[in-house]
Amino acid sequence: MEGLNHTIWDEWGALPASQPVKDEAAGIIDGMSYNVEGEDYLFTSPRLFVVRRLMRLWGECEWSGPADGESIRLIHTQQRGRIVFSIGRRAATEIFAVTNAMAKRTRNWNWVRGLFGSCGALYIPRAGYYLVIRPPAGKGSAERLQAILKSCGFTVGVRKKMECRELMLRDQQQIVTFLSRIGLVKTALDLEETAIYRSMRSHANKLVNCDAANINKSLEAARLQMELIRQMEDLGIVEELPAPLFELVMARKKNPSITLKELGQTLPRPISKSTVEYRWRKLETMLRKQSKGDDANVLRKGRR
Repeated sequence: MEGLNHTIWDEWGALPASQPVKDEAAGIIDGMSYNVEGEDYLFTSPRLFVVRRLMRLWGECEWSGPADGESIRLIHTQQRGRIVFSIGRRAATEIFAVTNAMAKRTRNWNWVRGLFGSCGALYIPRAGYYLVIRPPAGKGSAERLQAILKSCGFTVGVRKKMECRELMLRDQQQIVTFLSRIGLVKTALDLEETAIYRSMRSHANKLVNCDAANINKSLEAARLQMELIRQMEDLGIVEELPAPLFELVMARKKNPSITLKELGQTLPRPISKSTVEYRWRKLETMLRKQSKGDDANVLRKGRR
């Protein structure tokens, strides 16, 4: 999980800018909360790598009119673990205009890439996978993103919170598709590799657990059969058993821990597991009747 977290953000931060660059910058901005102070918009983010990418994209954006030449200005604050920066009103207005115009374009993956980097995350707990994007409330970003994902066939879970609207993908294959759509191909491949490894490990664990359960079951069956033989010996009826049953009893005494299938193959005339089970049930019935004193005809077929 830790390795995949590094991979996803390293890859996201290193992606080459894709035209129109302003769309991705708008996505990053839309994923942040902000305040207006005079002629500036103050934005806050806990992710330094996101601010670095925004500054790189900013330099490649094509600005028009009075916004041309305006830059991002970092602000030193006492907020630990958070980066605060300002954008001039004219540049911010132009960015917001991109977002508003984008509402008419359903599938803008540049914008989605920026929004995911700004407020998205990928989680891989012990069981399952989920990708979450938490756009701030009141900006329309969550609704726009939900429309894009649904138009592409994604199954989107939605959870409303006080300050955001949380959108979630839980299907591993859909998460891989989403990552590929926004250009994170290496992360998508790593996630598929993780899924394959998990599947193989789960299958191996099931086999081990199944084998252990079968072994325990076989040992318990053998223990009960040895106990049945002891009781029959106490009653002195083992020697009087019919030949097929006597052979089975002797085979079990010689092999106290093998499975029923293996036990059947040790007999002079090998028999199937189902036949072994049938003969043990017959021995149990004989012992039960003998213990009750109803021994008439129980041992009528002795060995010859």
